[in-house]
Amino acid sequence: MVVDDLSAAEIDRIFHALADATRRDILRQVMLAECSVSALARQYPVSLTAVQKHVTVLEDAGLVTKER
Repeated sequence: MVVDDLSAAEIDRIFHALADATRRDILRQVMLAECSVSALARQYPVSLTAVQKHVTVLEDAGLVTKER
């Protein structure tokens, strides 16, 4: 990904996604191995819904993709 190819809004979404420590940790986890949202949720002291929201922010920023 080249920053010159991104709009200001896309860059803002990336930095917003990376601003949260939980999202940065989720990103580290999925870089090591593919895993389900429910498997991720077991690693954090928050609800499954909260982890799903974190993953959605990462997905909206183009940092992860979800598959069924």
